[in-house]
Amino acid sequence: MEKAFFISDIHLGAENDIEEQKKINKLISFFNYINQPNNRLYIIGDLFDFWFEYKYAVPNRNYRILFQISKLIENNVDVHFLPGNHDSWIKNFLRDQVGMKIHPEIHTTEIHSKKFYLFHGDGISKKDIGYRILKKIFRSRFNIFLYGLLHPDLGIPLARLMSSTSRKHTADLVLDDEGDYLEFATNKFNKGFDFVIVGHSHRPKLEKIDQHIFLNLGDWINHFSYGMLESGELSLHFWNG
Repeated sequence: MEKAFFISDIHLGAENDIEEQKKINKLISFFNYINQPNNRLYIIGDLFDFWFEYKYAVPNRNYRILFQISKLIENNVDVHFLPGNHDSWIKNFLRDQVGMKIHPEIHTTEIHSKKFYLFHGDGISKKDIGYRILKKIFRSRFNIFLYGLLHPDLGIPLARLMSSTSRKHTADLVLDDEGDYLEFATNKFNKGFDFVIVGHSHRPKLEKIDQHIFLNLGDWINHFSYGMLESGELSLHFWNG
């Protein structure tokens, strides 16, 4: 039976060239590991530190990883992508040119007879009131249209600066919001889901609640963590390359 893998918060393009290369090499080795026909890969937000599709341009620093993802898809690995708060401005490129299956912000599915609730997790923390307001502004169709009028050579560096600020804000949040995440997960369990998987906070954690599992995926900046579903069992792992 196929395996399913879950990752989030890779933030491609976020670091200096040396650290970025280390991250890319680890990610490629992970992709090689999971590259078996009929496996599934779910990327649950913030694959990119910034992503914006202009009509005739996309950020060019992501080419190597997009090429590796296309190789997975060519080998019949089922690759799914849910946008996060850093890469919500996607259109058709990742679907049409790379072959990824793009889902809305929230995706529910059934794997190995288990019901999954998948969500990047931005906005779960009750302290993050400011972000929830900004989210509505950033995802406004009119504002996206206006931003698209900027030349890519101006718009992309500007957005990378904003993305860096957003990451620092997430890291600086007081680390007592785990109760918010568990409350969120418990609410979904009460609605019939077996597993709830999120990212965003960059804090890997697997919590069993009765017969259910809540999994926070962590990140690929410091932890290089991922979830794996095998024979109906969900587990948390750390990739050492």
